[in-house]
Amino acid sequence: MPLAPTGVTDFARQYPTYDGRGVLIAILDSGIDPTIPGLGLTSTGDRKILDLRDFSGEGSIALTRLTPKGDSVVIAGHRLGGFSHVRVMDADGPWYGGSIAEIDLGDPGAADLNADGDVNDTLLVVVTRASDGWVLFADIRGDGSLSDDRAVHDYLVAKETFGWAPGGGTPYVNIAVNLAEQNGLPTLDLYFDTHAHGSHVAGIAAGHDMYGVKGFDGVAPGAQLIGLKISNNAQGAISTTGSMIRALDYAIRFAESRQMPLVVNLSFGVGNEIEGQARIDHLIDSTLAVHPGVVFTVAAGNDGPGLSTLGFPGSATRIISVGALFPGVFLAGDDDSQVPASGIADFSARGGEVAGPDIIAPGVAYSTIPLWDRGGEREGGTSMASPHAAGLAARLYSASQQEGKSPSAWTIRQALMVTAQPLDGATFVDEGTGVPNLSRAWSWLHGRSDVPYVSVSTPSGTTAAFLDNGADAAGATERFVLRREGGKGTSTLRFRSNAPWLEAPATVKLGVDPAIVDASIRRASLSKPGVYVGVITGWGADTLAGPLVRLATTVVVPYRDIDLELKQLKVPPGQWVRVPFSVDSAQPFSVRVSSDAASPPLAYLFEPGGMPYRDNNSRQAGDGDRAAVFDVLGRDAMAGNYELVVQASPFEPASVNVAVVQSPVRLGLSGTATGLEASVQNLTRDGVRADVGAAVVGAGRVEKVQASGGARRNLLVDVPAWARGIQVDVQMPRAQWGRFTDLGLTLFDSTGHQLAKSPANYSFGRVEHEMENGHAGQRVKISLFPGLAVPNDTAPWTIDVTIRLYGDSAQALTPADERALTLGPGETRTMRFSASSGVRSIPTGYVPLGLLLTRTGDDEIWASEALLSPATGVGVK
Repeated sequence: MPLAPTGVTDFARQYPTYDGRGVLIAILDSGIDPTIPGLGLTSTGDRKILDLRDFSGEGSIALTRLTPKGDSVVIAGHRLGGFSHVRVMDADGPWYGGSIAEIDLGDPGAADLNADGDVNDTLLVVVTRASDGWVLFADIRGDGSLSDDRAVHDYLVAKETFGWAPGGGTPYVNIAVNLAEQNGLPTLDLYFDTHAHGSHVAGIAAGHDMYGVKGFDGVAPGAQLIGLKISNNAQGAISTTGSMIRALDYAIRFAESRQMPLVVNLSFGVGNEIEGQARIDHLIDSTLAVHPGVVFTVAAGNDGPGLSTLGFPGSATRIISVGALFPGVFLAGDDDSQVPASGIADFSARGGEVAGPDIIAPGVAYSTIPLWDRGGEREGGTSMASPHAAGLAARLYSASQQEGKSPSAWTIRQALMVTAQPLDGATFVDEGTGVPNLSRAWSWLHGRSDVPYVSVSTPSGTTAAFLDNGADAAGATERFVLRREGGKGTSTLRFRSNAPWLEAPATVKLGVDPAIVDASIRRASLSKPGVYVGVITGWGADTLAGPLVRLATTVVVPYRDIDLELKQLKVPPGQWVRVPFSVDSAQPFSVRVSSDAASPPLAYLFEPGGMPYRDNNSRQAGDGDRAAVFDVLGRDAMAGNYELVVQASPFEPASVNVAVVQSPVRLGLSGTATGLEASVQNLTRDGVRADVGAAVVGAGRVEKVQASGGARRNLLVDVPAWARGIQVDVQMPRAQWGRFTDLGLTLFDSTGHQLAKSPANYSFGRVEHEMENGHAGQRVKISLFPGLAVPNDTAPWTIDVTIRLYGDSAQALTPADERALTLGPGETRTMRFSASSGVRSIPTGYVPLGLLLTRTGDDEIWASEALLSPATGVGVK
């Protein structure tokens, strides 16, 4: 557990009782296994976990009234004996039964609830009323009888768990019970962590003597926990409709009823499409405005190191958004002879259109995991950084409470940010203010009054200014609106800029009304392509309190050359270089990154708007044939500015060569009655010679799903025998994405087993599966699992689902004319191709999937792919 980078070790030595005791940390996640050693007791010997509650619906069990016959009862078609044992608890009933199917819980391992080596079992439960409330019985030994099974109460009532284990052994999956009553009838949810994520997060925040090792603690071992499950783990740990806000509301009410300071951690989130528009951001901000004492830490996301990859709800304004520091100790060799410096983790999401992250914290840790996940003790991500920050906040709350103080959440945030240490080479959009130090934060917080909450917004609704074509917009004025909450009278903010090209007025008056700050950008300083980041800080009369506002501005000046070659770019160890470049839509292009460093750097490609390139966005950049190469099809090319980021190994610097070659032609293809028609447009000012070929590579169709609410939606695909692969793309309007918190995308076979899953992290998502023997020629189910921010959101939504089926080989088409074209500047030519004999049949409802290949040089082959016209295209009878 990397506690030293944030000063926890020194702080604990100096203030041993300021360890989180008296503070409640709510973990909104995939669940927590409360039986893991280290999550049982606090440092003071109190119970660590006070409640476990499911808001995901994954463990919801439908109950029906039972009619036992003699000593047995039938539930879901299965007979269960030993019912007289239940009658001892409730002689006359009514009794209720239900079942849970392992196959619905996803991958083998955690889904194998009874640890018998498969996920084909249906497990039964009985619910009845005892003198102290509803209880559950389950045949945990798997012997077909309840005669030797104990009653299990709601976790809040008795802190009990159970698990199925043949022969009475140790359960692999431990389960808590949520029992309630509605209209006189019992309701049942089973609470479990079948993803291990939440259990790992809980240990980082507040574990104590983990795995029985004395002193192996999380950040705040004295804090207590509640585990609030918000995710459907089976579909990739996706948040479900309304789960985030309902869990937050429960945590607040729980803490208030016990008069405990509350820290909430959310290591979840998805990518922003239109920053400032996410509904969950607004819901969280409005909730925290009513409860100013609640600290809320949120993972920034793992889509870095590209700009504008910070996701929501990490972009909410009243939370603490946490990026990831990669502790050097986790990169050391076996003999610890070479421990590199800690640096920003490559995966850590960056700001741009959002002023964040606020801080960075260690994003790799060994922590607590369920028994079924043995070997997964080490995990990395901003999911690990966020609970570290939550633990820091809990320690500051604990210290304040023991000294008779109750700081606001905004003041806790200020304490962590003002005293943080920035890293070399990083900007505000990379790290916020840097790595917090607990002792410095406490020294700042101790004896200080609350600082006022001042919001920052731009006219577009974002928290930062972002100019994506900076050379064009240079000389412009970027407006920021400041709003102070609370306080009396008028105060003066004095501004400082850390960038020579970014200017602000000397002062502004801040009072009841909003204050306007116009920041000016100097044109002459932004002529060179690259990324420029500047921050204007606003200071009150007490300069020791630190800046009250930070006005972040990012300017991107892209390379506009069709062909770009950059040689010997110098990248220091652990740092990065950004190369923005412009691309035309439907114009294929290729990116090649090479380096001869012994520890090759990593190359990342990001689409316009910040989404990671949809076809594996990170690759190692070695030399020669080990270079990182991104070949982008015309169908996937988006108009706008792409960003290439190359990050050096922490062990050595890198000298990097970058080549971006864009197709000199724009490609298009469509179906005809007998084949396909290709269009080739010269985009250059010179003549271009092109050799054009075409083929049919499979079949596809587009389905428009129009629905409302968060219920699962299914599409069926009858896979032809010739298919060897299936690719499914989902695309929704970008403006619609802000209503969601997740979108699960899963492929199932005809028996209900998962073939592949890949939750969408943006308005676009893709899942692929290579068909194995036995699956081709069968039915595949495509399931969408929408997670909406608002529980009662009934407004319609639309998703386009593109299904592509690929054969094991391409079937070439015959050109009507010569393949070779000579195109003048700006000229567009068309070519027709027709099918020869032997073209594979296209299933009913599908159209051919065409591929267009164009050679414009010795090594320049450009490709585009499209679904051809229906009904009369190639292979359709």
